Amino acid sequence: MFNISEAFALGLWIIPILAFLIIIHEIGHFSAARSVGVKVEEFGIGIPPRVKGWAYKGVLWSINAIPFGGFVRVLGEDGASMAPGSMNTKGPAQRAFFLAAGSAMNFLAAVLLAFALVGFLGIAPETDHVYIAQVEAGSPASSAGWLAGDELVAIEGKAVDNAAALSSRISESVGKRIAVDIQRGDQTIATSITPRADPPANQGPTGISIAEGGPSIIRITEVDPGSTAATAGWRPGDEILAINGQSVQAGVQTSSALRAGAGGTVPVTLSRGEEAVETTVDVPPMGIRLTAVANGSPAAEAGLYPSDVIQEIAGQPTGDSRALLIALDAGRGTTIPVSYLRNGQTYETTLAVPAEEMEAPLTAIGVNATETSPFSAIGVDGTIVPEFQRVGLSEIVPEGLGQFWFITEQTFLGLKLLLTGGVDFDQVAGPVGMGQMTSELLSQSGLPTWVVLAQITIVISLNLAVINLLPLPALDGGRLLFVLIEVLRGGKRVAPEKEGLVHLAGLVVLLGLMFLVMFGDVTRLIDGETFIP
Repeated sequence: MFNISEAFALGLWIIPILAFLIIIHEIGHFSAARSVGVKVEEFGIGIPPRVKGWAYKGVLWSINAIPFGGFVRVLGEDGASMAPGSMNTKGPAQRAFFLAAGSAMNFLAAVLLAFALVGFLGIAPETDHVYIAQVEAGSPASSAGWLAGDELVAIEGKAVDNAAALSSRISESVGKRIAVDIQRGDQTIATSITPRADPPANQGPTGISIAEGGPSIIRITEVDPGSTAATAGWRPGDEILAINGQSVQAGVQTSSALRAGAGGTVPVTLSRGEEAVETTVDVPPMGIRLTAVANGSPAAEAGLYPSDVIQEIAGQPTGDSRALLIALDAGRGTTIPVSYLRNGQTYETTLAVPAEEMEAPLTAIGVNATETSPFSAIGVDGTIVPEFQRVGLSEIVPEGLGQFWFITEQTFLGLKLLLTGGVDFDQVAGPVGMGQMTSELLSQSGLPTWVVLAQITIVISLNLAVINLLPLPALDGGRLLFVLIEVLRGGKRVAPEKEGLVHLAGLVVLLGLMFLVMFGDVTRLIDGETFIP
C-alpha cells in the first residue's frame, strides 16, 4: 500500500539531515581554527572538484561535486608552510583541538537533540514486558491454558524482568512443576506448568515463543479496499482495544493474537473517536515470504523466487518461522512438496532438503525469509505508537544523557561487529542507503515525523563523530594519530609534506569505499531489499 513516489519523497529527508550534520561538523573545525589563530583558506561542502566558490572575509566558501561530506582547509594543513597563521606554527594541543572539534560538535548536537526529545516527548515506556507470541499444540503451555498475547508476569512469585531471565528460570526448572502467573487483559491468572527435558525440535521446554514489548497504541493507518479488514468495517484512524474480548496493551500482543487466529474469524474491538466498535475479521492463513534466493541453491532449483510466500510444506501449514523450521528438519535428506503463493496464484513444487544436520536451515536451502505480517494478511497498514511518559525538568538532563550514552554504546558495538566480521558489509549504508532507511522508518513508525527525524539525526551524528575519530588516513582521527606520534617522539614531527601524501592516499581509498558502498545501496534498491523486514 506504500508506493514508490511516497517512499522516494520520504527518503529525501536524509538530504537536510546530512547537510545539517556536515555543516555543524565543519563549523566546529572552523571555529576551533579561528580560536587558535589558524588561517582558514576554504570552507567546503562536498568533496572536490569544485562546482562554485566565492570569497568572503578572506575565506573561500565552496560547493563541490561529490556530495559525501565537507571540509575546512587551513593554511599549512598538508604542506610545509610556516607563514603566520599556518597550522604548522601551532603546538600539538592546538592542532589536536582543531582536529577533534568537528566530532565534538556532532557529539554536542546529539546530546542536545536527546535533551529536546526527552523534554518535549518524554521517555519511552519500558519494553521488558514478556508476552507469549505463539503456543504449540500439545505442549505444556497449551495444557496450562496459555494463549498467544498473554503476558508472563511471575514465576514462583518472582517477577519476570526480561526474556533472558525468563528463559534461564524455565531451563533451571526442567522436570519440576512451577507456578506461573500470566496477565490476560485485565485479569491475572495463576497457572502451573512442568517444562520438558527433551522437547521436540525447535519448540523448547514449554512450547512457546516469546516477544518483548511495552505499552503502546495500535493505530490503523490504511485499509485495502476489498480486504477482510474492509469487509469487517475497519477504517483508517481506528485503534485496536481488544482481541477475543481481551484488552491489548502492546503491539506484540496484537500481532500474536491475530496470528493465532489465522485461518478463522477473530473478534476485535476498535476505538473510533469516543466510540468502541465491535467487529469480527477473517484472518487468512499465513505464510513465509522469501526475501532472497541464492543462485544454484535447492530453493532456486525448486523454482522459488524472492517474494514467493511459502504456505505449506509436506501438507503442513507454515504460517510462522517455527513451523517452517520444523518442516525442514523433518524433511532432511528427502524431496518434499511445497505449496507457495506468487502474485495471488497458488503453485506446487518440490524441494530437495540437504541431509546433513542443519544449524541454519534457511541457509541450507539457500533463502532468506520473513514471516507474513498478520496486518498485511487482513489488508491493513498499522503503526505501533509507544505511550511515552512525561518527565520533570530535573529529569531531562539525566534521561537525555542516558539515551545519548545508550546510542553511543550501540554505535561502538556496531563498529566492532563490522570490523570483526559480525556484520555483513552489504548492511553498511551510504547516503543512498540512509535515505532508504529514513523512508522505511518514517513509513513504518507511528511517531510524529519530527521525532523520527530527530532520532535518525542523533544516530547519524554519533556515527559521524565516531567514524571521523578512527585513526585512518584522511580522517580527523588519522591526523590526530600523527599528532600523537609527534608527542611520543618528544616533539619531533613527521614532515608535513609526507603526512599530506599519506592523507591524500587515504582520501583516494576512502572515496573508493564510498563509491563501493553507494553501489551496494543502489543494488539493494534495484533488488527490492529492505533494511526493515
